[in-house]
Amino acid sequence: MIRKDILARRVKIYGKIETLAPLRIGKGREETNPESAATMQIIRTYDEKPLIPGSSWKGIFRSTGEKIAKENRIFTCTGLTRQTCMDKILSQVQSLMSKNIDEAIKLVWDETCINCKIFGAPSLYSAISIFDSIAEKFNIGYRPMIAISRDTGAVTRSALATTEYVEPGSIFPFLLIGNNLPNYAIGYIIKIMRYINDGLVQIGGNKSRGFGFITFSKLSLEISDYKDGKLKAIDDLDKEITIDLPKDSEGKDFFVKTKPLEEVFNNAKI
Repeated sequence: MIRKDILARRVKIYGKIETLAPLRIGKGREETNPESAATMQIIRTYDEKPLIPGSSWKGIFRSTGEKIAKENRIFTCTGLTRQTCMDKILSQVQSLMSKNIDEAIKLVWDETCINCKIFGAPSLYSAISIFDSIAEKFNIGYRPMIAISRDTGAVTRSALATTEYVEPGSIFPFLLIGNNLPNYAIGYIIKIMRYINDGLVQIGGNKSRGFGFITFSKLSLEISDYKDGKLKAIDDLDKEITIDLPKDSEGKDFFVKTKPLEEVFNNAKI
C-alpha cells in the first residue's frame, strides 16, 4: 500500500445482506430500554430500526482477516489495545516524523502487518471505512434463554433472560469504501466477505445458539482506476490483472467474478 496522503485509487464495494438466521448485535445492559420486554436488547437507531454499526463490521473483518492470514502463513498482530504493530514502533515513528518523514513512512510500512495497514492502528489511519448498516426490511423476535457459567458449567444466578434479535429474512445495506488498496488487499477483503457469505464466520452474539449467519446479494465492485478490463499493480508486491468488475451480482456470482483478486492475495509475498 502507498502513502495515505495521496489518493491514487478509490475502491467501493456495496450491496445488500440478508439474515439467514437470527441476528443479535447487542448493547450493554446499562443502555437497555426499560419499556422493552427484552432484557438483552439489540442496537437500534433513533427511529427504532436495527443497526449493525460500522465498528462492528470492522471488528468482524479484522478478526476474520487474522484467521485467513494465519491460514496463508502471514503474520498479523492481535489488534488489541497496546498489542498492535504500531504500539511497538510508535515512539520511533514519532521521533522520525520531525527529522525524516520518508523514513518514518518506510518504518511504518516495513513493521506493520496487513491488518494494521488496512484496518488501522494507533496513529495509523484505516485504509477502509465500513458504514453502519441500518435495516431496510426486518422483523424482531424474542427468545427466552438461560445463561450458563463458563467457569462452573452450571446455570448462573438470575440466568433467565429474554433475548431480542432480528429475524431471518431481514435486509440490511452494505457499503465499504477503501483508498489506495492494491489488488492483493482488495482480494484479502473479498476473501473475508466470502468466508462470511459461506457461513464460515458468524456475526453478532449468541453464535453457539446458531445466530449470525448472513448472505450477500446485489454486490457491486467499483475501482476508480479500472480501465480497459485491467487493474494495474500499485506497489511492489502487487500484480496487474484482467477482470470484469461485477455489478449487482448475487453472492456466489460476485465471488466467482472476483476470484482473480483473491488469487493475487493468495500468491502475494506479504
